[in-house]
Amino acid sequence: MARGTRLLLLGVGLIVPALTLMPLGVVWLWQQGYALHWAAGSCLLTLGVYLLQRWLLRAPGPRAAPAPGTAETAAGPPPGDGTPDPGWTPAELAAWARVTEIALAVKTEELTSREAFMALAQRTIEAVAHEIHPRQTEPLWHFTVPEALALIERVSGRLRTGIADSVPLGDRLTVAQALKLYRWRSAIGVAERAYDLWRLVRVVNPMAAATQELREQATRRLYEWGREELGARLARKFVFEIGRGAIDLYGGRLRLSSAELATHVSARSKRDQASAAEALATAEPLRILIAGQISAGKSSLVNALMRQVRAAVDVLPTTPGVTAHVLTREGEPPTLLLDTRGLAGEPDETQRLAGEADGSDFILWVTNAARADREADRAALAALRAEFARRPDRRMPPMLLVLSHVDRLRPFAEWKPPYDLDAVSPAPKAASIRAAIEAASADLGFSTDAVVPACLDEGAGLYNVEAIWAGIMARLSEAKRTQLVRCIGEHKASLDWGKVWSQTLGAGRVLTSLVRR
Repeated sequence: MARGTRLLLLGVGLIVPALTLMPLGVVWLWQQGYALHWAAGSCLLTLGVYLLQRWLLRAPGPRAAPAPGTAETAAGPPPGDGTPDPGWTPAELAAWARVTEIALAVKTEELTSREAFMALAQRTIEAVAHEIHPRQTEPLWHFTVPEALALIERVSGRLRTGIADSVPLGDRLTVAQALKLYRWRSAIGVAERAYDLWRLVRVVNPMAAATQELREQATRRLYEWGREELGARLARKFVFEIGRGAIDLYGGRLRLSSAELATHVSARSKRDQASAAEALATAEPLRILIAGQISAGKSSLVNALMRQVRAAVDVLPTTPGVTAHVLTREGEPPTLLLDTRGLAGEPDETQRLAGEADGSDFILWVTNAARADREADRAALAALRAEFARRPDRRMPPMLLVLSHVDRLRPFAEWKPPYDLDAVSPAPKAASIRAAIEAASADLGFSTDAVVPACLDEGAGLYNVEAIWAGIMARLSEAKRTQLVRCIGEHKASLDWGKVWSQTLGAGRVLTSLVRR
């Protein structure tokens, strides 16, 4: 006997007796005179569940469209895992805003057919590609083949985990079994026609039929409403997943694998470490740029952070260009301190400083608390901010303002740190430091919590060096996100001739093996 016949007989023997209980139960209720009561109770129960579901799954209120460049509104992130990655660049955040617009406007009908499904995915991907590469004539194809393969690998891994963990028997269902289930979809139409026939038969008892019809209509409305709500959520989830993958693809985040990033050292860092006569690190170090006017205390800050004299300190501009210092601190990643030439109001110094900031992950800006002439600082900072605003594919490094020489503030003869800088502190020196913080933050565009008052003079006694470290550590996550974007950008712009030679040799070996066959 065929296997299918045996399964059919087994189904008849097990399922048919159970199915007969339903009509027999209705007959019993009818004979006992309880059919109408049962139908009325069912209606009330269904209506209660319907109202409860409407309340639990109520639709969110109207949302304002997110502004370009942002992915969130004042009401918070949209539902469906719509939170943007904090490490994205301004261009990637703008692309995410477009993805959010599509997700909030998507209809469940766009997932009911393969064609609509693919059209929605393509619309999302095109929106991301045009936002990240607006100047490319064909932005949709602006990625490499290895990046496309890396995206397929990532999506396949997530899909495999999702099916194995979330689909019943998903880890055992074969493709052949799934195809058989798909072919049986026509049985749904047969069942619906049989149900319509049953609705006609039960009109024999008009009152019971009307009650059951009312209950079934309420149940159907409940099912359809819940299906639409869940479908909309799934559609938004689908758009967000597609958009997130597209941003990684067109943003170049798939160009370097995690293993390659762990051992990557940029050419700029190799050069700076060589000039500092230090051993090369196994991974790209964090690059901290120290900038400010001449004699603001930049080299003194390097010495204070290094805990030893590494940089010459004088009233003259003693740092001719950029001087690199390798700093290792227990429990922290290796760091390159880049001491720059002091600002003197020269024509090309802001452009030079912007070039150095482009290769940095953090900026320590040093300004003299006892000096009020900060025009050079203001001009250079404005040029830096304008330069990064002009490049949406980069992130501006986080900055900390070090307010040096606070020991020289009024009263001049008093210097007995530490000082309580609380607003209610009556000490004249503390009041002077507090006023200097507010003046510097207003002059140079820093928030007051990003200003650290310090004394970097060994003779007067170091003050608040650990507070500077604490300020760096508080912004370390943002600095690492800036470092990742910098490394990806440098890798995209560079051409590794050694790797090209290795690839050429590999291609030659493949051709040789083909010829020998």
